[in-house]
Amino acid sequence: MRLLVCTTEYFPHGAGMANVVYNVVQQLKGRGVECTVCSPKGPDVRLGSWPLIERAGVVGLLNYWYQVSRHFKNNDYDAAWLQNPFIVTKNPFKRCLVTMHSTYSGSSELGVGSLPFHLYESVVARIERSCLTRMPSTTLFTGVGRPVREELERIGVARDRISYIPNGVDIGRFHPSPDRTGIRKRFGLPEDGVILLSVGRLIPAKQPLTMLEIFSHLEKQRKGVTLCIAGGGELLEAAMNLVRRMGLENVLFLGNVDHGRDLPDLYACADYYMMVSKYEGGMPPLTLAEAMASGLPCIVSDIANLRVVKEADCGVVVAPDDPATAAAAILGYLNEEHPDHAMNARRYAEKVLNWESISERYVNMFECLTTG
Repeated sequence: MRLLVCTTEYFPHGAGMANVVYNVVQQLKGRGVECTVCSPKGPDVRLGSWPLIERAGVVGLLNYWYQVSRHFKNNDYDAAWLQNPFIVTKNPFKRCLVTMHSTYSGSSELGVGSLPFHLYESVVARIERSCLTRMPSTTLFTGVGRPVREELERIGVARDRISYIPNGVDIGRFHPSPDRTGIRKRFGLPEDGVILLSVGRLIPAKQPLTMLEIFSHLEKQRKGVTLCIAGGGELLEAAMNLVRRMGLENVLFLGNVDHGRDLPDLYACADYYMMVSKYEGGMPPLTLAEAMASGLPCIVSDIANLRVVKEADCGVVVAPDDPATAAAAILGYLNEEHPDHAMNARRYAEKVLNWESISERYVNMFECLTTG
């Protein structure tokens, strides 16, 4: 099978989408699928402009997908795998699988972020709806979360064309480590005490400022707890300013951590993983899958995409809108200790989230496209 993969992000450039596509492509290649990857940074075909996407958002996305539709106007691929496409012109692909990692429609429904940001997302959601509902009737869709599948239905995609395939994780790279102290020393982290780890972009949907408000209550009530935040984003400066204003002493900003070299060790040296997002696409999000594979009990917000923590029995779910109450619930959880939660997290990742089983489901989708 000759498969064209079109994505605006591809490892090592990008975030969750980049890592998902890369890992599935590697598995597909191992199964004999001939994959050509097209993104603003390659590796096989370069189209669009990553700086334009970073700077201008949807303008950069539309530019990339316009170039895709022109460049591949005449193609002989057996199928195309499109990630969050914004094709406003005629779709040149007769057989394509669309994978949605999140939707602007879902995010805008929740009113995430400031008023200008919400208005922007509402406009982009209209464009997104138009692009997706104009796809050929033979197009199949997957969502990386059940809520994304429901969002696609509300957008207007027929339910029988949508499947749910979760994010996966490399269980060989992300795993528990017996040398927590040595790893912490290498990262310059406190060698004693409890480390709560948060990994990901600091953006409105992930509510980093709310997480800091919760931690401010926690820091007052329990000594020896440190919150480590790995990642950058538009709210990084606001988060650092909030830490200064609240006088928090045990918050460390680690910046962007190299996914290939350092991130597995960073997870392995932490005690708990913390995520208080208001909206996520993946179920689970990629970083949560990595934390679970690393054997970390998880502290998460009560949204559908994160309830996998309940399903796996590997953590606690809190309501972050009331920081004081959330902090009290977290404090109770930390004081009780749950060694079984670490084992449950790892076991769930091994059984459900390994890339081999995830890629098998994508192979089945491509076979449906090419033989149906």
